[in-house]
Amino acid sequence: MTRKSVTLKMIPGLLGFEEISEYLLEPIADNPCFFSMSAPAGPAFILTKPAFFFPDYLVQVKRDELANIALEEKEAEVYLLVTVPAKTAEATANLLAPLIVNTAQGLASQLVLHQSGYTTKHFLFPPEQQRSCG
Repeated sequence: MTRKSVTLKMIPGLLGFEEISEYLLEPIADNPCFFSMSAPAGPAFILTKPAFFFPDYLVQVKRDELANIALEEKEAEVYLLVTVPAKTAEATANLLAPLIVNTAQGLASQLVLHQSGYTTKHFLFPPEQQRSCG
């Protein structure tokens, strides 16, 4: 699991940000569950690893879907984009379109898991926990 800063080339660009290809992925200090991914002159995103909040999450990828980032399936690091609204207890993760990262080569790709049943908004904290989160 990556706990150091890595420069990534996104191939192709993130959905909605196709023109941006370079990002810095780095851990968020004092918070082992979250990472920051920021473009030098552009947007920044919060990421998490599926294991922290969705231990049963499964990404099924075909070998040819990993070819653009020179990655073998077992080497993949998977990250989820996180949306944090005004009420942080209602934070969600995008399970439909994870980021697949080859940290060794600094390459990444966003995959859309068509027909997976996942959506772009899965609560990090179940509703019963949200009341106690603030």
